[in-house]
Amino acid sequence: MVNRAEVAESLRVAVLHLSRVMRGMEELGESRYCVLAALSDGPMTVSGLAAHERVSTPSMSKLVTSMTHSGLVQRVRDESDGRRVDVSLTEGGRQALSDASAAGAIWMNDYFKDLKEEDVSLLARAAELMRGMSTR
Repeated sequence: MVNRAEVAESLRVAVLHLSRVMRGMEELGESRYCVLAALSDGPMTVSGLAAHERVSTPSMSKLVTSMTHSGLVQRVRDESDGRRVDVSLTEGGRQALSDASAAGAIWMNDYFKDLKEEDVSLLARAAELMRGMSTR
């Protein structure tokens, strides 16, 4: 019988390690990558980013401030509602996200070259299940 708790923990750790490699974490960092990826769909408020990334608003505010100083994002006051401040990608942020994504894609493609067909099929099914897990 399969120990579901052990499988869950093993999967969690594997996903964390794999995500770092695939995202080019050495250069950008996981938190920054996640914020840039979220903003690639369009501007968000700090509180919206915090909710999206499941962290506190003060923690996200600190991260956004750091990323602003690094030139990855910018804060822009909403013209129709002066109280609202949106965070959006800068050109530097778009390039950093693109570079990290490309590095991850190259790594994955290189890894997949050495896999047997049945292993690729198994990973395809696992990816399908994991997408479902992430939307629950």
